[in-house]
Amino acid sequence: MLTEVIELKKENLTLKSKVDFYEQEIMALKNIIKMFNKEKFGSKSEVFEENPQLIFNEIEVEGKNEQLPILQETISYTRKKGRGKKKPFPEGLPREDVIIDIPESEKICPYDGATLKLIGEDIVEKLKTVPAQSIIIVERKQKYVCPSCESHLVQGKTNPILPKTIATPEILSFLIFSKFFQGLPLYRLEELYKLQGVNLSRGTMARWLIQVSEKLIPVWNVLEERVLDSGYLAIDATKLQVLKEKGREPQKDSFMWVRGSPEQGIVLFDYNVSGGGHVARNLIAGFKGGAVQADAHRGYRALDKKELSLLGCMMHARRRFYTAWVKGNKKSGLSEIGLKMIKRLYSLERAYIAQKLTPEQRYGARLKEVKPYLEKIKKWCIKKKPKVLESSDVGIAINYFVNEYEELSGFLKNGRYEIDNGWVERMIRKFAIGRNNWMFSDTVEGAHASSILYSFALTAKINGKDPFKIMTEIFKKLPYATTIEDYEKLADLFMLEGTPTDKSIVG
Repeated sequence: MLTEVIELKKENLTLKSKVDFYEQEIMALKNIIKMFNKEKFGSKSEVFEENPQLIFNEIEVEGKNEQLPILQETISYTRKKGRGKKKPFPEGLPREDVIIDIPESEKICPYDGATLKLIGEDIVEKLKTVPAQSIIIVERKQKYVCPSCESHLVQGKTNPILPKTIATPEILSFLIFSKFFQGLPLYRLEELYKLQGVNLSRGTMARWLIQVSEKLIPVWNVLEERVLDSGYLAIDATKLQVLKEKGREPQKDSFMWVRGSPEQGIVLFDYNVSGGGHVARNLIAGFKGGAVQADAHRGYRALDKKELSLLGCMMHARRRFYTAWVKGNKKSGLSEIGLKMIKRLYSLERAYIAQKLTPEQRYGARLKEVKPYLEKIKKWCIKKKPKVLESSDVGIAINYFVNEYEELSGFLKNGRYEIDNGWVERMIRKFAIGRNNWMFSDTVEGAHASSILYSFALTAKINGKDPFKIMTEIFKKLPYATTIEDYEKLADLFMLEGTPTDKSIVG
């Protein structure tokens, strides 16, 4: 009888453990569905709303009575007062005067019959927009002949960017601006031209873009050299589907790699079939010392750390705590504590930008304020690491912070470096917005052309330049460029003197 009771207890324990296991599996699957729905249909912003009441429960193994590392914060408020004064329109925009007058019959005084005298006017500026208009350029090439011998014949010549085509610098710039800046696919541009009675096929436009991208390679090479010489490079990659790729199925993913110099405001796209670390190593092969900032891609581990420093991305650490917080129904716990601590790091970084600290000043401020607080977060993670399940969401977040701490804290080495790789991720996001519209590249040639043209469009944008105007000017001057100095001058058209105000990384 005793043996039967023992066996029943063992069986019950086995069943209970199975039930517990299946409950965990069900919860994990529910969380996967929840995150999938959020990524597919919800807001992409990782907004963290702090719980005003710091009441912790047992939801994530151990959050009860946990205290945050102390950091004093000064909070100031500015009360919003009405709508404020409307910002004036840019001076460079063309103006069209419209005189709002009164009828001639009302220009007579009803009291004494005298003609009214103009004493002034009230000026109101309003915005007028018309759809894109096409203009036909009629080239009249003048011919000259010697009146005596009639054998010496001379004719006016042009040096177009794409000889033997109807393409002008303006239309090429418009295509680049529309497709790579506004995210419009070529079939929509084809429809736009049809509305104007112009038959311009998407095949013709695609051929032009491929041809002009090849002509832009020398300028692109100048920008690449400046990035590799900068001493501080950011890198990341995103997926891209190419339909007609030799030896590969259309469903297979290829990759668009992104490199850039946050300080100079240069972003470069590179197409490759692989997202592996060997591609990253090749892309930074000419990098001359300094630091490379990236995520925790295992391929970067093979980089020679004697030659450069590998910087991590605090945004990736924050994202893991955020995922655990969302899957835990945004309840108080260890994930919320992790988010609060990382949020305070970012508040310090924003303060340094607001104060317009130089790199040297930011380096000193970080050693005094950020480094001690970062070390407290590490100690907190090490303390909690053995108390959480390694495969749980909060366990993944804590282990990531501990394992990647050397790279995550690498930005402390120099005031030039940023706390995360957010700058290059925002460049990828701009590419992804366009990709959502045109979904894929048809050919490998098209993918390579896209990488070059995206580089120019976004580099112009982040430097506060109008991509259409810059590319038009480049296409007018490029046919006459023959030396490296000529190409460097063309590359200079993208740059602003000094540091652009919109290049800050922290977000």
